[in-house]
Amino acid sequence: MNDGDFVVVPYGSDFYVAKITGPATFVADKQSEDTAYRRDVDWLNDKNPIPRSYAKSALISRMKTYGTCASATDLVEEVQDCLDLAKSGRKPTFRKDLEDRLVQATLAEIRTGRLDPYGFEHLVKAVLLKLGASESRVIARNKDEGADVVATFLVAGAFQQTVVVQAKKFQADPPIGVDVVEQLISGIEAESADLGMIMTSGTISNEAINRAQVYFDDKGKRIERIDG
Repeated sequence: MNDGDFVVVPYGSDFYVAKITGPATFVADKQSEDTAYRRDVDWLNDKNPIPRSYAKSALISRMKTYGTCASATDLVEEVQDCLDLAKSGRKPTFRKDLEDRLVQATLAEIRTGRLDPYGFEHLVKAVLLKLGASESRVIARNKDEGADVVATFLVAGAFQQTVVVQAKKFQADPPIGVDVVEQLISGIEAESADLGMIMTSGTISNEAINRAQVYFDDKGKRIERIDG
Protein backbone atom coordinates (compact mmCIF):
# COMPACT_ATOMS: atom_id res chain seq x y z
CA MET A 1 0.00 0.00 0.00
CA ASN A 2 1.11 3.54 -0.72
CA ASP A 3 0.36 6.98 0.64
CA GLY A 4 -3.01 8.15 -0.69
CA ASP A 5 -4.45 4.64 -1.07
CA PHE A 6 -7.92 3.89 0.26
CA VAL A 7 -8.54 1.33 3.00
CA VAL A 8 -12.08 -0.03 3.30
CA VAL A 9 -12.95 -1.45 6.72
CA PRO A 10 -16.21 -3.47 6.93
CA TYR A 11 -18.04 -3.14 10.25
CA GLY A 12 -21.35 -4.95 10.57
CA SER A 13 -23.88 -3.46 8.17
CA ASP A 14 -21.61 -0.46 7.58
CA PHE A 15 -18.05 0.22 6.50
CA TYR A 16 -15.44 2.89 7.05
CA VAL A 17 -13.03 4.38 4.53
CA ALA A 18 -9.59 5.72 5.36
CA LYS A 19 -6.76 7.18 3.31
CA ILE A 20 -3.18 6.18 4.10
CA THR A 21 -1.08 9.18 5.13
CA GLY A 22 2.17 7.71 6.40
CA PRO A 23 4.72 4.89 6.17
CA ALA A 24 4.38 1.50 7.82
CA THR A 25 5.70 1.23 11.40
CA PHE A 26 6.31 -1.72 13.70
CA VAL A 27 5.22 -1.60 17.37
CA ALA A 28 6.82 -4.60 19.07
CA ASP A 29 4.66 -4.67 22.19
CA LYS A 30 1.51 -5.02 20.04
CA GLN A 31 2.55 -8.36 18.52
CA SER A 32 0.30 -10.31 20.86
CA GLU A 33 -2.69 -8.31 19.56
CA ASP A 34 -1.62 -8.93 15.96
CA THR A 35 -1.57 -5.15 15.40
CA ALA A 36 2.17 -4.56 15.42
CA TYR A 37 2.31 -3.28 11.83
CA ARG A 38 0.58 0.08 11.60
CA ARG A 39 0.15 3.05 9.27
CA ASP A 40 -1.19 6.52 9.86
CA VAL A 41 -4.50 7.16 8.11
CA ASP A 42 -7.03 9.91 7.63
CA TRP A 43 -10.54 8.60 8.33
CA LEU A 44 -12.80 9.93 5.59
CA ASN A 45 -16.49 10.90 5.73
CA ASP A 46 -15.73 12.71 9.03
CA LYS A 47 -14.97 9.33 10.64
CA ASN A 48 -18.62 8.31 10.17
CA PRO A 49 -19.62 4.87 8.88
CA ILE A 50 -21.16 4.41 5.44
CA PRO A 51 -24.06 1.93 5.05
CA ARG A 52 -23.17 -1.09 2.93
CA SER A 53 -26.30 -0.38 0.90
CA TYR A 54 -24.45 2.62 -0.58
CA ALA A 55 -21.97 0.26 -2.26
CA LYS A 56 -22.49 -1.49 -5.58
CA SER A 57 -22.54 -5.28 -5.75
CA ALA A 58 -18.87 -5.76 -6.64
CA LEU A 59 -17.69 -3.75 -3.62
CA ILE A 60 -20.19 -5.50 -1.32
CA SER A 61 -18.89 -8.85 -2.53
CA ARG A 62 -15.25 -7.83 -1.97
CA MET A 63 -16.05 -6.78 1.60
CA LYS A 64 -17.24 -10.35 2.27
CA THR A 65 -13.80 -11.80 1.44
CA TYR A 66 -12.50 -14.16 4.13
CA GLY A 67 -9.02 -13.40 5.40
CA THR A 68 -7.03 -10.48 6.73
CA CYS A 69 -7.38 -8.33 3.64
CA ALA A 70 -8.19 -8.33 -0.07
CA SER A 71 -7.13 -6.04 -2.89
CA ALA A 72 -9.80 -3.72 -4.30
CA THR A 73 -7.68 -1.64 -6.66
CA ASP A 74 -10.18 -2.28 -9.44
CA LEU A 75 -12.96 -0.76 -7.31
CA VAL A 76 -11.42 2.62 -6.45
CA GLU A 77 -14.07 4.48 -8.46
CA GLU A 78 -16.83 2.65 -6.59
CA VAL A 79 -15.26 3.56 -3.23
CA GLN A 80 -15.08 7.21 -4.31
CA ASP A 81 -18.71 7.02 -5.43
CA CYS A 82 -19.72 5.83 -1.94
CA LEU A 83 -17.82 8.73 -0.37
CA ASP A 84 -19.53 11.21 -2.71
CA LEU A 85 -22.95 9.76 -1.91
CA ALA A 86 -22.31 9.88 1.83
CA LYS A 87 -21.24 13.50 1.54
CA SER A 88 -24.32 14.46 -0.48
CA GLY A 89 -26.70 12.77 1.94
CA ARG A 90 -28.57 11.21 -1.00
CA LYS A 91 -29.52 7.59 -0.45
CA PRO A 92 -28.77 5.60 -3.62
CA THR A 93 -31.25 3.23 -5.20
CA PHE A 94 -31.20 0.98 -8.24
CA ARG A 95 -33.92 3.11 -9.82
CA LYS A 96 -32.02 6.39 -9.31
CA ASP A 97 -28.78 4.87 -10.64
CA LEU A 98 -30.63 3.61 -13.71
CA GLU A 99 -32.29 6.98 -14.28
CA ASP A 100 -28.93 8.77 -14.02
CA ARG A 101 -27.35 6.41 -16.58
CA LEU A 102 -30.30 6.83 -18.95
CA VAL A 103 -30.12 10.62 -18.66
CA GLN A 104 -26.41 10.62 -19.51
CA ALA A 105 -26.95 8.23 -22.42
CA THR A 106 -29.82 10.36 -23.73
CA LEU A 107 -27.79 13.56 -23.45
CA ALA A 108 -24.88 11.96 -25.33
CA GLU A 109 -27.25 10.82 -28.08
CA ILE A 110 -28.80 14.30 -28.35
CA ARG A 111 -25.37 15.87 -28.70
CA THR A 112 -23.80 13.38 -31.13
CA GLY A 113 -26.59 11.29 -32.62
CA ARG A 114 -28.98 11.63 -35.54
CA LEU A 115 -30.81 14.70 -34.23
CA ASP A 116 -30.43 17.99 -36.07
CA PRO A 117 -31.21 21.41 -34.54
CA TYR A 118 -34.72 21.38 -36.04
CA GLY A 119 -35.34 17.96 -34.50
CA PHE A 120 -34.14 19.30 -31.15
CA GLU A 121 -36.77 22.05 -31.35
CA HIS A 122 -39.46 19.40 -31.84
CA LEU A 123 -38.04 17.47 -28.89
CA VAL A 124 -38.39 20.61 -26.74
CA LYS A 125 -41.94 21.04 -28.02
CA ALA A 126 -42.77 17.49 -26.91
CA VAL A 127 -41.17 18.01 -23.49
CA LEU A 128 -43.26 21.13 -22.89
CA LEU A 129 -46.44 19.24 -23.79
CA LYS A 130 -45.41 16.48 -21.39
CA LEU A 131 -44.90 19.13 -18.69
CA GLY A 132 -48.54 20.22 -19.08
CA ALA A 133 -48.64 22.79 -21.86
CA SER A 134 -52.05 23.04 -23.48
CA GLU A 135 -50.35 24.07 -26.71
CA SER A 136 -46.76 23.97 -27.94
CA ARG A 137 -45.56 24.96 -31.41
CA VAL A 138 -42.28 25.28 -33.26
CA ILE A 139 -41.91 28.66 -34.96
CA ALA A 140 -41.06 28.54 -38.65
CA ARG A 141 -37.67 29.99 -39.53
CA ASN A 142 -39.18 32.74 -41.70
CA LYS A 143 -41.39 33.86 -38.79
CA ASP A 144 -38.74 33.56 -36.05
CA GLU A 145 -38.57 36.82 -34.08
CA GLY A 146 -36.45 35.32 -31.33
CA ALA A 147 -38.62 32.35 -30.33
CA ASP A 148 -37.89 28.81 -31.45
CA VAL A 149 -40.81 27.29 -29.53
CA VAL A 150 -43.86 28.95 -28.00
CA ALA A 151 -45.99 27.12 -25.43
CA THR A 152 -49.16 27.98 -23.55
CA PHE A 153 -49.87 26.80 -20.02
CA LEU A 154 -53.19 27.14 -18.22
CA VAL A 155 -52.52 27.84 -14.53
CA ALA A 156 -55.22 26.87 -12.00
CA GLY A 157 -57.58 26.30 -14.91
CA ALA A 158 -58.00 30.03 -15.47
CA PHE A 159 -54.76 31.93 -16.04
CA GLN A 160 -53.03 31.59 -19.39
CA GLN A 161 -49.25 31.84 -19.37
CA THR A 162 -47.19 32.13 -22.56
CA VAL A 163 -43.69 30.68 -22.52
CA VAL A 164 -41.10 31.48 -25.19
CA VAL A 165 -38.13 29.14 -25.66
CA GLN A 166 -34.75 29.39 -27.31
CA ALA A 167 -33.86 25.75 -28.11
CA LYS A 168 -30.16 25.24 -28.80
CA LYS A 169 -28.64 21.88 -29.74
CA PHE A 170 -25.09 22.66 -28.62
CA GLN A 171 -22.07 20.77 -27.37
CA ALA A 172 -20.83 21.48 -23.83
CA ASP A 173 -18.26 23.95 -25.17
CA PRO A 174 -18.42 26.75 -26.11
CA PRO A 175 -21.23 27.81 -23.77
CA ILE A 176 -24.25 29.83 -24.82
CA GLY A 177 -23.49 33.55 -24.92
CA VAL A 178 -25.35 36.79 -24.40
CA ASP A 179 -26.53 36.82 -28.04
CA VAL A 180 -28.92 33.91 -27.35
CA VAL A 181 -30.41 35.78 -24.38
CA GLU A 182 -30.89 38.87 -26.56
CA GLN A 183 -32.69 36.74 -29.18
CA LEU A 184 -34.90 35.31 -26.45
CA ILE A 185 -35.72 38.77 -25.10
CA SER A 186 -36.82 39.78 -28.60
CA GLY A 187 -39.04 36.71 -28.70
CA ILE A 188 -40.54 37.46 -25.28
CA GLU A 189 -41.41 40.98 -26.37
CA ALA A 190 -42.78 39.89 -29.78
CA GLU A 191 -45.05 37.24 -28.21
CA SER A 192 -45.93 39.31 -25.10
CA ALA A 193 -44.80 36.25 -23.18
CA ASP A 194 -44.88 35.80 -19.41
CA LEU A 195 -41.74 33.66 -19.19
CA GLY A 196 -38.64 32.93 -21.24
CA MET A 197 -36.63 29.72 -21.29
CA ILE A 198 -33.29 28.63 -22.68
CA MET A 199 -33.25 24.87 -23.22
CA THR A 200 -29.96 23.50 -24.48
CA SER A 201 -27.93 20.31 -24.61
CA GLY A 202 -24.88 22.50 -24.02
CA THR A 203 -23.92 24.86 -21.22
CA ILE A 204 -24.73 28.49 -20.45
CA SER A 205 -22.10 31.16 -19.82
CA ASN A 206 -22.06 33.38 -16.75
CA GLU A 207 -22.42 36.39 -19.03
CA ALA A 208 -25.68 34.99 -20.40
CA ILE A 209 -26.93 34.26 -16.88
CA ASN A 210 -26.10 37.81 -15.78
CA ARG A 211 -27.90 39.31 -18.80
CA ALA A 212 -31.00 37.28 -17.96
CA GLN A 213 -30.89 38.62 -14.38
CA VAL A 214 -30.59 42.22 -15.62
CA TYR A 215 -33.64 41.68 -17.83
CA PHE A 216 -35.62 40.31 -14.88
CA ASP A 217 -34.60 43.24 -12.67
CA ASP A 218 -35.60 45.69 -15.42
CA LYS A 219 -38.78 44.08 -16.82
CA GLY A 220 -39.85 41.63 -14.12
CA LYS A 221 -39.91 38.72 -16.59
CA ARG A 222 -37.88 35.68 -15.64
CA ILE A 223 -35.69 33.66 -17.99
CA GLU A 224 -35.36 30.07 -16.81
CA ARG A 225 -32.41 27.94 -17.91
CA ILE A 226 -32.23 24.20 -18.55
CA ASP A 227 -28.84 23.03 -19.78
CA GLY A 228 -27.07 19.76 -20.47
